[in-house]
Amino acid sequence: MPIENSKVPISLRLKNLSKCYSEAGRKIEILDNVNAELNQGDVVALIGKSGCGKTTLLNLISGIDRADSGEIWIGNTLLNNLSEEELTLIRRNRVGIVFQFFNLIPTLSVIENVSLPRELNGSQGANVSSNAKELLIRVGLGDRLNSYPDVLSGGEQQRVAIARALINDPDLILADEPTGNLDDDTAKEILELLLSVARDRGKTMIVATHSSEIINFADKLYTIHSGNLIPGQSGS
Repeated sequence: MPIENSKVPISLRLKNLSKCYSEAGRKIEILDNVNAELNQGDVVALIGKSGCGKTTLLNLISGIDRADSGEIWIGNTLLNNLSEEELTLIRRNRVGIVFQFFNLIPTLSVIENVSLPRELNGSQGANVSSNAKELLIRVGLGDRLNSYPDVLSGGEQQRVAIARALINDPDLILADEPTGNLDDDTAKEILELLLSVARDRGKTMIVATHSSEIINFADKLYTIHSGNLIPGQSGS
């Protein structure tokens, strides 16, 4: 199935999505017949106990992992039947991912880390650097462009990761426990920054988290329990 060349207002649809793993000869059902639909600009809190399947669901949506059954649609693109190369292009162009452990490249400077996804798409030169600088200013790191990850605090590294996730102007932002390695005050700052950036740019965002803070700001709340995706009441 061909990938769309032009972006469309995203509607993320999960239809009858299931995923199992085998452990010590035993079948473990992580997600069972999951259904959901998100509109453009929705901010979604995804909660549940550790190991319940939050990361698995994000990995399926991003194409890092494949579902056993069911469908995943990003806009008008059905992910299930795409090749690995096509899924890589989806992640580069349509999905921005913010990880718990930052995943910055230690030998690259801050601005080089942020610019890298654009460069992997074939873009080069002053325009890429200008866009990266603009994003780093937006996340409060305009004075750390040439610093390296090892001299940054955890909160600063996560700010770099947020800027990197936005550099290709993705439709969808997936944040997997983005504040899990941060102290409470820094975690609150990062969460507020993520929410602010998503709102300002009209992005659809799913945040998998243990933090109750986001529940007060999310448009939609889902809990994963016993393989089921259960809609709840958000605070917005």
